[in-house]
Amino acid sequence: MPVFKVHISPTVEAEIEHYVHEIAKDSIPNALKWYGGMMDKISTLIQSPARCPYADEIAFHDYEIRNLIFGNYRILFHIKGSTVQVLHVKHGKMKRRPLE
Repeated sequence: MPVFKVHISPTVEAEIEHYVHEIAKDSIPNALKWYGGMMDKISTLIQSPARCPYADEIAFHDYEIRNLIFGNYRILFHIKGSTVQVLHVKHGKMKRRPLE
């Protein structure tokens, strides 16, 4: 089974950091637990990322966008060759719209 390289952009790192800060307002231990869980979930993309369904945002773009669910959050990503590019981390309640 091929192993993929997962790339997390600075934009995605900032999105994750934003959610950690929001969660930490109520509970620092929960924020740390969420962060660890999120990173663990993203790391699963090294194997079989195509197992994840297409994201609704695919309708706005000319390339595949898939999503991996982590609790109430969606990890949006694109597979290109042997690399998985994590595009965004969004709360599930956020409106589906073109990615920036």
